Amino acid sequence: MGESVLDASHRFEKRRQDRRVHMSVPVTVRTAGADGSPLEEETHTGVVGVLGAMVRMSRELAIGAELELTNRFSQRTARFRVVWVKAPEDGNHWETGIESLEPLGDFWGVRFPSRPDAQ
Repeated sequence: MGESVLDASHRFEKRRQDRRVHMSVPVTVRTAGADGSPLEEETHTGVVGVLGAMVRMSRELAIGAELELTNRFSQRTARFRVVWVKAPEDGNHWETGIESLEPLGDFWGVRFPSRPDAQ
């Protein structure tokens, strides 16, 4: 049997603690809405990391939903999965944690700090 969404979210939470930076990157998110209709939104990140990012969205996405994200600086596209969602505090945007489904390499165009335990 596969990993539950809760287990995946917990695993991501533990791993996301290192090698991430606050950075606003313009992105285009493509996924399916709750009714199955195509959804496309131009937005930006709040945090990027070696494993994924936090994206500010105008609507809530379901945990476990898969999406395609294009970095509008580099025009590179990668696939991600929603691993956590935080309700809007500013009344406008849902903070949405996404984890990459494939190695990101230099997708964000950032050199991330090395992990302290990797010395």
